[in-house]
Amino acid sequence: MNKYILFLIFPFLFLCVSCEEILFEEDISGETILLIAPKDSSVVESTAVNFSWNAVDQATSYRLQIAKPNFENATQIVTDTTVSTTNYRTTLVKSDYQWRVQGMNSGSKTAFSQARFTLKENEDFSAREVQLITPVDNKITNVTATAMQWQSVNGASLYRIQILDTNDKVLAEQTTEETSIQLTFPEGESFWQVRAENSTQSTLYSKRSIVTDTKNPKKPVLVTPANESVLSDATVSFSWTREAVAGTGEVDTLFVYSDEALTQLVRKEQAGSPAEVPLDASTTYFWRVKAFDKAGNQGEASNTFTFTIN
Repeated sequence: MNKYILFLIFPFLFLCVSCEEILFEEDISGETILLIAPKDSSVVESTAVNFSWNAVDQATSYRLQIAKPNFENATQIVTDTTVSTTNYRTTLVKSDYQWRVQGMNSGSKTAFSQARFTLKENEDFSAREVQLITPVDNKITNVTATAMQWQSVNGASLYRIQILDTNDKVLAEQTTEETSIQLTFPEGESFWQVRAENSTQSTLYSKRSIVTDTKNPKKPVLVTPANESVLSDATVSFSWTREAVAGTGEVDTLFVYSDEALTQLVRKEQAGSPAEVPLDASTTYFWRVKAFDKAGNQGEASNTFTFTIN
């Protein structure tokens, strides 16, 4: 009899140990973050600064802070952010700085590792860089008029903005003295780029991609279960057709209601046709399908069909 009790206990103990491993993250308070760049006392000759450090095992995020000129006598905390990667990029002005990083997980955190550096702006204006802010790279939008923003470049008298197609053909070009502008993008994928200029020189372009999709998905056509049909199986196979529209990815959403006014929603789920859905017997249902795309467009809902499960 005892051996059977042991067989029951051991799996239970194993299950408990496994649960602890899942629920509790390792204590990382004794770990040290190694800063890679900028090194302590280094001199950076670019306004675009790349910060990087070594990963800490079991750390799920990192807190990065940048102070001017240092944390003890800070006149400004330039950056205080949390990231999930081991690198961070930003644009700074000429000054002395101190930066530090702390690893974190849900239950613990490391001490800060910190370093000082001096930023001396490159005397060659053409070597400076325009740091783009918004929209993010590979942005998907359903509006054609989009606002763009970037950080200022010291010594710039104006900024040149271009919109290009996928073959790098210039579709539109504007200049501005400001660090933002709103332009109209064509349908589909295109690129936008910005460079800084003064009276004699210009920087290289900084470039990002954007996808514009303003077209709504087509109206789905319901197939089965047919309108006013009577079913004997409570697991219902829903099917429909819809013509695809060129643009961003499209998805269909199935809606099942228990009333004709379509106020009592029973099931709602993203699904492809056909979709198998378990429902209750002895009930009359009403269903329809509506399509959406990644840009946020939505099509017209299908007609509504009804059916009864005996």
